[in-house]
Parts: sequence; C-alpha cells; structure tokens
Amino acid sequence: MGKRTRWREAHRREAELRVCAVLEASSRVDARPRAPEHYHEFKPEYRDQVAALRQHALRQPEDWRCRIKSRSEERRFIDLLRFVFARYPVARHLEQVWFAPVEDDYVDRDVSQPSPFKFHKRRVPDLRRWYIIATQGGSVFKADGHRFLTRQETHHFLTAPNEILSSKQAFWYALARATSERDDIALRISRSKIAAYSIASTYWKEVARFFARNPVSAPAMDDLADYLLAARQEDRDFTLKGRTLSSLQKKMEDWHRDLRREQEISGGAWAGSSLPDVDYAAGSEEKPAVWRFRQIKTGNALFQEGVRMHHCVVTYKWACERGDISIWSLTSEFPIGRINRGVTMEVTKDGRIVQCRGFANRLPYANEVTMAKRWAQEHALTWASPEK
Repeated sequence: MGKRTRWREAHRREAELRVCAVLEASSRVDARPRAPEHYHEFKPEYRDQVAALRQHALRQPEDWRCRIKSRSEERRFIDLLRFVFARYPVARHLEQVWFAPVEDDYVDRDVSQPSPFKFHKRRVPDLRRWYIIATQGGSVFKADGHRFLTRQETHHFLTAPNEILSSKQAFWYALARATSERDDIALRISRSKIAAYSIASTYWKEVARFFARNPVSAPAMDDLADYLLAARQEDRDFTLKGRTLSSLQKKMEDWHRDLRREQEISGGAWAGSSLPDVDYAAGSEEKPAVWRFRQIKTGNALFQEGVRMHHCVVTYKWACERGDISIWSLTSEFPIGRINRGVTMEVTKDGRIVQCRGFANRLPYANEVTMAKRWAQEHALTWASPEK
C-alpha cells in the first residue's frame, strides 16, 4: 500500500469516527426525570394543593399545557398556578408559600421564645388563599389580613420587591415600610434578627417600627436586638416608649460591659446552706400569688442577681465559696405567670439574716419583711437585718 493510499485510508477512518460520534450523541437517551407537561404528571403533593382550593379556580387544571422552557418542576408548578388561579401578577414571595409554610405560630408570646412552630389552625392564615385573593383582585386585608397588618402594611406586603424571598420576611418588610419611606431600611429590617420572631409579637413590632424611624446599619441593628431581648427578659414591662437611639446604644454598651465583667468574675459553684428552697402560697382564691425563696449557688446566678437587682451582691461570691454566708433571692408571682423581683438576702452560717435589700439597694417593703420573717421563723433563723 502506497503512502498516498495509506493517507486516504486514515482520512476515511477519521471521517467515519466523526460521523459515529454525531450519531451516538443524537441517539443518546435523556436520563433526566421527565418534566411535567400535563396536570396529572405533577407530584401528588402538588396536585393535592390545587385540588384543595379548586373551588377558586378560574380555569380547569386539566386544561393546562406547559408554557415555559424550564424543566424545573417547581417553576412549572408556578406556571400551573398562574394558569389555574391568576388574573393579575403577584409578589414573588406569595408564589413561594405553595412550597413551604411560613415558620410562625402567629401568637403574641413571651419574646424570649422565638416562634416554636407549633401551629394553631385558627390563628394561622392560609397564605395560599391570600395568593388567590391577591391574584384575582380581591381584598386580602378584608378577607384575613386585618388580623395581622394594617391596611397600609397589607399593601406593602402584597407589593414587596423580588428581593424578599419569603412571606415571613415580607411581613416585617411591610411593617417597616409603612413606617419609613425608604425601601432599603425596610429591606434591612426584614433581614435582621427581628424577623426570627412572630409577626404577632407586639414587642418586636414596636422594635421594628423604632428602627424604621431610627435607621442603623445591619450589624448595629442585630447588636441592639440582642440587647433588647435581654432587657425584655429581665423586665417584661420594658418598652421603647420615650427612648432614643443614643440612649439605647448607651444602655447596650453598659450591658456589654456587664457581660465582660461577668466573664471575668463569675463562674464557679458551691454547696451552700442545707436549707431547702421554699414556696409560699398567698393571696385569695380569686387573686392567688406565690412567694419563692431560692438559694443562689453559682457565680453566674449571683452575677445575674446583681444585674437584675442593680446591686453589688456579686462581691459576696468568695464569702459564699468559703461557706461563711448564703445568698437568697425572694421573688413573687402575681398575677400568676408574672414574676416580680423582690429582695436579695444575706444569711450567715450561724443562721442570722443580716441583709435584705431590693432593687437598687432599696429597703424591703412591709409584705417582703413579713414573708422573710415567716421563712426565718420556720427555719430557725434570726431576723438581724437592721433595715426594719
């Protein structure tokens, strides 16, 4: 075989290989899952949602044919929803409620407890129904929105920008946007730690509106949110009424300073006195109350008692560790569910109550003295406090 013949043969084989590669590529089976083309091809959980609200349909879901190129089943389901229910476009976050519920119990509970996601059907709004009302031109505010938002807030909820990815964020965006004319401030609040709490929380709504009127950077807002949570946990009557941004920042700095001090001087634990903690029932059947005597046996708890009561009981830590004294906290619960700070007492190891002081070192009230003396009498202690 001559040189030219060999070259022609090699060239022919290369051409055949190229043709085979093209044929193989064109005949290769697409192994990807088949994207829904018709209503019955969607997952059962998608079809069940449409079926549950079918009475509000403008068109029959069986008549839907895919109108988009995307193979994503989620995007095709949104296309189905628009075909079946929609008359007008709606905010992006409302279309997302069909895929995941909003993590909120919609209960105005203690702010120290972010939403525990235990839902109560009567309180929880069906945001899929809100989607249908909005996309068909109805009034979300009149139908159900008035339970959670004002009319103006409802408007901003329904017109939230595409940067808002969830309806939980949209609630907080709407609340802030109704207070501030600046869209960027409302977006910042919707992405802050505040949005972790229930939209039904009166306290956190107050906080969101405060930051809408007094804008700060995102990190500063989250720092202040941490302080505001701690302040509310310490005092359930704490509010922002009459407070300024500068005063809050100073309070936060003091709080940070206290935390640093706590890390330096707290810690440790001791056996303490052998006396048990005691509860005393008081009040009437209609207005019951409870008095509680609790011994403090750790450095952390002693520090927190000093912060809560605004006095220097933490300096007695070393005397407690040596066993020279024991420190007791007296609180009352009235009405039931509301804990009221009472007094802090120092008891020597020979059984004498030598100090009894309330908030900011105030003298004990008469009812506190009465309960302290009752406790002392029942546990063979001596009331030696010079205050009263």
